Amino acid sequence: MPIKKKSANLLPTKAMKEWSTVGIKGYVMLMLEFMKLSPTYELARKANNEGLSRAEKKSLPKDFDQVLSTYEEFGDLSTITFNEWWKERGIYIYGTDFEKPKVRLIANVEKGEKVDSAFHRALDHYFKTSRMQEGEVPSLILSVPLGMNKRYVLSQVTKLIDQAGVSVPVKAQKAKKSLAAKRLRSAPLFTMIHLLRNKAANPNLELWRLGVIANVSPANMEGLDAKAVKVTSKTTDQRINMQILTSRFLLKAKRTVEHAARGNFPCSTPIDLPDFNYEEIYQRYKKSQSAKKASK
Repeated sequence: MPIKKKSANLLPTKAMKEWSTVGIKGYVMLMLEFMKLSPTYELARKANNEGLSRAEKKSLPKDFDQVLSTYEEFGDLSTITFNEWWKERGIYIYGTDFEKPKVRLIANVEKGEKVDSAFHRALDHYFKTSRMQEGEVPSLILSVPLGMNKRYVLSQVTKLIDQAGVSVPVKAQKAKKSLAAKRLRSAPLFTMIHLLRNKAANPNLELWRLGVIANVSPANMEGLDAKAVKVTSKTTDQRINMQILTSRFLLKAKRTVEHAARGNFPCSTPIDLPDFNYEEIYQRYKKSQSAKKASK
């Protein structure tokens, strides 16, 4: 379902909308890659297009409405590139409708100058125009004396800002739609994606080998060769340990996939998991990659 856009005369420029997404756009791209791997999100796509079979309807999770709601917002991701999706939907989901707030001069008062109607007009313009365009964020109206030591003046301004007690939102929460985690780390997310894709391509491959390929635990894989035809007893404990670590990481990755399908990312807390048909997931991944290459 296409997202309704504002009329042209009210629609802010792209630059106005995108400033709040700086720092999270890459994580949104990762989120979409997780969603593409979700069996539940694929069911939402089917439900909105060709329909579900009787068996598929029986397999739906209790919170499938939440997945459908996410699908309505994010749309069909199966063949669209991220850049195309961002222009069509992403910017309207994560971008802000307002200009980036900035420090501005409302009026300049000369020495000995008394109150003037122009001051009221300038203040009125700020409240009715500039402040509205910036989303009416918390602000200070200050009297900044000129002709004094700049360091002293700035220290006074800093003190007033601190006294106001307004916290600066973390990167993950600056956009119109916040990400789930306050602290964002891309490395584990890339490893999860790599592990899931390799599991889909090689569903019967031993877990320790998958762990080595996906670089799940560099500290525990030294000396292990994922392509080794013969393995020795010297690496038995190491392979068992890598298998355990990979199993845990795979579970975490699948949880992250299903949370993403519900619009909650990045998150790996316990959640009911569907059956991961890796052959189907791999076919969807290949279809997505083919569409991406065709668009270049």
